[in-house]
Amino acid sequence: MNKKDECAIFQDLYELYIEEEVEEETKQWMMEHEVECAHCQNSRKDSEGNLSLHEDSEKISGIRIMTMSLYSMFLFLAIWMSVWYLW
Repeated sequence: MNKKDECAIFQDLYELYIEEEVEEETKQWMMEHEVECAHCQNSRKDSEGNLSLHEDSEKISGIRIMTMSLYSMFLFLAIWMSVWYLW
């Protein structure tokens, strides 16, 4: 296997490696490759930044859902109070 193929495999398995969902033999190979390959070390740093961006987007999505839920509840209460007042 050439260096380019090894790097491609490393990049494909990196997220599973971080989550420790790879077999022990694969984990050992990835640790060795990570130490030897400067390209994969740089890519790893870039992907760690992307993971934090993904976490931030999940938080923003949660905030949007909460805001829309509160807005909907406020709208429901406003309509309910208007109808109740007219009776």
